[in-house]
Parts: sequence; C-alpha cells; structure tokens
Amino acid sequence: MNKERAKEIVHASEMIGVTHKDRDVYIEEVIERNEMARIHPVNQPNVNQEVPLYELKEKESR
Repeated sequence: MNKERAKEIVHASEMIGVTHKDRDVYIEEVIERNEMARIHPVNQPNVNQEVPLYELKEKESR
C-alpha cells in the first residue's frame, strides 16, 4: 500500500478493510519517515505492531 492511501484510510470516516498477512487490521498511524504503519488486529486493539506499508493490502469492496 502506498503512503498516501494509508493516510486516507486512517482519516476515513468509515471503516476500510485492510489486511496484513491475511489478518484484518486497523491502521492506527502512518509513520512517514520510514514508510511504516502502526497497526493492530481488528479484534485485538491492545496488540500493536509496526509494519512496512508495502505489507498492507486494501480489501476489495463488494
């Protein structure tokens, strides 16, 4: 995922589906200086990690 799209998702008013290694995640913050994102699994809000933006995938809307 590119940095600009990740930032759009963070600021979106509705939930936009994102996955990291086939897990549904929520992007908490985009860390621009190193192209990373702070994320947590949708069902585990207290399990945070930082991952490279390129590992995030936007789910196709249906």
